[in-house]
Amino acid sequence: MTNNATPRFGLKAHQVFWNERGSIVCACCHILYPGSDTWIWERWEKISPEDMAKINSQVGRMACEGCSKEPSRIARLDPRERN
Repeated sequence: MTNNATPRFGLKAHQVFWNERGSIVCACCHILYPGSDTWIWERWEKISPEDMAKINSQVGRMACEGCSKEPSRIARLDPRERN
């Protein structure tokens, strides 16, 4: 599976981020500029694989609010590339 969007701001395609209000976005097309006022005020941060697993087990589906891609479909990378 190939990804149509290139990750922005030097991030990796599989990365998913959330803010303190629970909004979720992918690094490919919907991430805010890291370090911007909105990024800082809304406390955006990367979702760790451990947190992602907990969310998926408790809530079920987690996806980017901009493109509706689930993290597993944002990019399929070799596990060694996921850091």
